[in-house]
Amino acid sequence: MSNEIKIKETILDFPTVFSKDDILRVINNLPIAVAVIDTDLKLVLANRMVCIFVNKKDNQLVGLVGGAALGCIHHEDAPEGCGFGKECSKCKLRMTVNDTFENTKGHFQVETSMTFKSIGRRHLRITTQPFQLQKRTAVLLSIEDITNAKNYERAKIEKEKLTAVVRTAGAICHEINQPLMVILGFSELLIDEIAHGQIQEENVKEIRDQAQRLAEITNKLMAITQYKTKMYLSSEILDLDAASSINISDPNPDKEKE
Repeated sequence: MSNEIKIKETILDFPTVFSKDDILRVINNLPIAVAVIDTDLKLVLANRMVCIFVNKKDNQLVGLVGGAALGCIHHEDAPEGCGFGKECSKCKLRMTVNDTFENTKGHFQVETSMTFKSIGRRHLRITTQPFQLQKRTAVLLSIEDITNAKNYERAKIEKEKLTAVVRTAGAICHEINQPLMVILGFSELLIDEIAHGQIQEENVKEIRDQAQRLAEITNKLMAITQYKTKMYLSSEILDLDAASSINISDPNPDKEKE
């Protein structure tokens, strides 16, 4: 608040420091797209960054309703023009500007997506602020293109998901491979014993026990409640014991404890 007061006092003390051209030059060189919208939802001013964003000249923007000026793909959906199409009622940019006018209260960093004729679908962060312009309410609108940041965030999330899947797959291979090797080994012994007519009960029981162990592992996989990892050889895999709510030592994980 104190900084705002100081700025106002400075401007009041030196009212002739900034000319109209100076102010327009400042607006044009702002590192963010800024436009002024009147009560008819038409652009009355657009700085250089707006022109760069939609790849248009300022004379192609000023005087047009927002969607038509910015090149929204839906601005011609209805014969009446921008604001009357089916998709216009869902437009968060339009709703935010309208609400700013109706409640004379700004909105800060509202995120939305729009599809433009010249640049395709973009993710935007918009801020609005009402103010008086020639004794009429106008809205100052800033538009920040956050498409690249959103794409990076999405790619990062997908990479994290893939890493989790790879670690889970590694854990499954590690856990299941051990009893499978035992089952295969004892199966070979059993086949040999059958050929010689000497079947040993212990070998059959071992196959059964290892099959039960596989069932326990699948139960643990279905009961994963958190993401925990451990080192295995030179890679990191899911720690199935720590991640699952079922204790591997419990011989009957589905049986309720008395």
